[in-house]
Amino acid sequence: MKVVFRYGGFDGRVWCVSLLSLLVTGGVCAWLFLTAGGAYYIAAWVTMVVVAIMALCLLSVPRRIILSDSELELRCLLETTYIPLAKIVDVAEVESGAFRGKIPLVGVAGFWGYYGRWLDVRSWRIHKVYARRRCGCVAIHTTNHRYLVSCNSPQLLKALLVERMGGGRQGDTIEKKP
Repeated sequence: MKVVFRYGGFDGRVWCVSLLSLLVTGGVCAWLFLTAGGAYYIAAWVTMVVVAIMALCLLSVPRRIILSDSELELRCLLETTYIPLAKIVDVAEVESGAFRGKIPLVGVAGFWGYYGRWLDVRSWRIHKVYARRRCGCVAIHTTNHRYLVSCNSPQLLKALLVERMGGGRQGDTIEKKP
């Protein structure tokens, strides 16, 4: 049986960063066009590069989480990440402070969400982040990777993951049964 979790809406910080980014980008591009003095190709080139980067960011926005009996799917517009339930070793719900001490390496911090590869400077580990907001996150640790996802009902996602992985107490490391 498949269960679909929505990422929900964006928080206020995401809206502010996204709109501010669009306004600053639009202002810089307009300033380049007004002050180019005949060299409009430079302004057009910069505008196209910025628009292409923003389009790539929009293609990576998380859309939904699908939990089946054998795997967890993290779906974005462009890519889908599959996490086999057999490889998950720990599931924990985290507070909104989960982003403290993490910096984006190849990812986005606030432009239509938080996603990509982030470095945890405290433990020097890389986390794959799929979140639209900073609260309501679930940390999923597999044998190879660490994921941080957000959804509308993190308690239900955590409980279903623990149940489908073979039980155990929630928040604890889950012992695999042969």
